[in-house]
Amino acid sequence: MEILRELGLLVNGPLPDGSWSYFPSPALAPDPALAAGDVEDPSVRANWIGLRVAAGMDALSAPLAKPQLMVVLNLTEDSFSDGGKHLDSAQLLSTAQKACEAGATWLDLGAESTRPGAKAVPATQQIERLLPAMDLLRGFDVQLSVDTRSAAVAEAVLLAGAHMMNDVSSLEDPAMGGVVAHHGCDLVLMHMKGTPADMRQHCDYSFLLGEVLDGLARRAAKAIRAEIAPEKLVLDPGIGFAKTAEQSLELLGRFDSFRALGFPLLSGPSRKSFLSIPLGDVSPENREGGTAGAAAVSAAKGASILRLHDAGDPWDATQTAWACATHAQGVAQ
Repeated sequence: MEILRELGLLVNGPLPDGSWSYFPSPALAPDPALAAGDVEDPSVRANWIGLRVAAGMDALSAPLAKPQLMVVLNLTEDSFSDGGKHLDSAQLLSTAQKACEAGATWLDLGAESTRPGAKAVPATQQIERLLPAMDLLRGFDVQLSVDTRSAAVAEAVLLAGAHMMNDVSSLEDPAMGGVVAHHGCDLVLMHMKGTPADMRQHCDYSFLLGEVLDGLARRAAKAIRAEIAPEKLVLDPGIGFAKTAEQSLELLGRFDSFRALGFPLLSGPSRKSFLSIPLGDVSPENREGGTAGAAAVSAAKGASILRLHDAGDPWDATQTAWACATHAQGVAQ
């Protein structure tokens, strides 16, 4: 404790998950050279903690990134909101055109539903749907992301020109890390416990925010060990994935905490069932107003990418919230 105090780090006390909270002073100055070595050595451990607290403070004080719009294009029959819609080429092109006109940076294609209870789709079937869709979208000035857990799918779509892998399993396929590292593409790592088929059985947390933060940090470390460049990583807290509706609302309300990890953040609240708490029992397509509210909160609290089914009002709300937050941040600084 004395070494921590000398570094400028006061210990507040234990948290419910067994970790400790700290109060950093403006004079916090850990020594990077002393943070390497045996973590059981008190001087190493103190500086290791101090460095991470300082890095988190720097990340939290950085200017908010201007959010990018990612529009969802599900090529499935059973997605919870738009199942079957984009199997029609004309509809796929129409949605892509509207997304680009709204200023989308990304189109996120998926050929495997990850809704609660969804079963895995063979890689060959995913590829059979993804490659023709990518061919249709080549004329648009937009980057393509592919939502898949399969390294075989990733290899095929990256060879076809995809720019990002959106992996809800965070490299559970042992070959995925190598594929992503080889191609040098961007990678979204999402927090989830279990799989889409059974994630509803894994919503138990002793300390929700801390456990999701720790989980994302471990996923980022796993990707870096696979030789994926840190600047290629985007982290997603996984709203609705192994979280109850109440837990999803809590994470969105505390979304700014994830900025302390130091990576760009993706928020995907679009039309999800947690919105039934504020909106009541309405169908997914009637949750656009709630989506706009959740997206706006995410942007104001630091989301770099908003993954939405429809641009329109949700994207207008997102940009407005970000503008308010950045103006307030500028005044505060």
